[in-house]
Amino acid sequence: MVRIPLPWYLAVIGSLFLGSLYGSLMFLGHEIAHGATVRSQRLQDWLLYPAFAIFCLSPHLWRIWHQQVHHPYANMEGHDPDNFGTMSDYKLGQPTRADVLWLKFAPGSGHWLSATYLFLFFTLQAQGVLWLKSRGRADFKQLKRGRAMLDSAVLAAFWLLVCVESGPRGAVLVVLLPMLIANFVVMSYIVTNHLMRPLTHERDTLGTTMSVTTPKLVDRLHFHFSHHVEHHLFPNMCSHYYPLVRQSLRRHAADRYLAPPHWLALRVLFRTPRVYDGPRTLVTLDGGRRVEMATVEAWLRGIQA
Repeated sequence: MVRIPLPWYLAVIGSLFLGSLYGSLMFLGHEIAHGATVRSQRLQDWLLYPAFAIFCLSPHLWRIWHQQVHHPYANMEGHDPDNFGTMSDYKLGQPTRADVLWLKFAPGSGHWLSATYLFLFFTLQAQGVLWLKSRGRADFKQLKRGRAMLDSAVLAAFWLLVCVESGPRGAVLVVLLPMLIANFVVMSYIVTNHLMRPLTHERDTLGTTMSVTTPKLVDRLHFHFSHHVEHHLFPNMCSHYYPLVRQSLRRHAADRYLAPPHWLALRVLFRTPRVYDGPRTLVTLDGGRRVEMATVEAWLRGIQA
C-alpha cells in the first residue's frame, strides 16, 4: 500500500483488513497479558508491545489498569475506571466543560460526536487513564507513570515516523484508517461488557458483566472476546475453552447469564444514557432521560419494554 501503487479501492480494502488484523492482535495481547498462553512475563512484555502498538498503549499501564484495577473491581462504584461515573460524582465536583464534552462522545448521548466513539475511544481512553484517571488513586499506586508515559511516547513517535516516511496517502492508509478500524473492532466488544449492567459495592461477575453472541468464525478471529462473563470468571483460561464455559453457564445460571446477539447489544447501547443515578438507573447528565436497568435487560433479552 505504501510502495506499490495499488488502485485506491484495493488499497482501502487492504487498509481495512490491516485494521481488523490489529484488532485481533489486541485480543491476542489481552489473552497473553493474563498468562493464558504465555507464562514468562518477560516474553509476554515483548509480545505485548506489537499487540498494543496501534493504540499507543503501554503494556505496563494495561497490566495495572486492566488486571489489577478493572478485573477485581468491575463495575464497583468508585473503583472501576471503565465507566462514565455517577450523578453524585458530577454533582460533587460540578461538571466541567471537559466532563460535558467527554459525555457527548458517549454512546447514547444523542450527540453527533457519539458516532465517532467506537472509532476513537480505546486510544483516547488509554491516554485518559494514564494522564487523568490514575492520578491520586490508591488503586494505581503500583503504576510507574514515567515508564508508561515513555512507552506511549515511543509508540506515538514510531507511528509519526511511519506517517512521514509513507507520505500523506500512506499515512492515511497504513496508520490512520487501520487505527480507526482497530479501535472500532475492539470497542464494539468493550462497550458491551459492563456499560449496560448495574453498579455494585461487591464483586458480582454475573450481575455486572455480560457477554455477546457472535458468529463462530468471528469468534475465532477475535479469540472469543465475546465471552466476557466467562473471561471474568476464569481470566487465566485459554479462550479456546470459553464456549464450553458458556454452555455450562447457560445450563446452571440461565436466569442471570446474559449473552445477547452482538448487534442487539450495540443497538441497546446507543438507546441508553451512560451516567448512573444509583446502581440500577442510567440517566443523562441533565437528568432529562432515565432508563431503569430492568428495562435495559428486557431489551437485551429481546423483550419489548
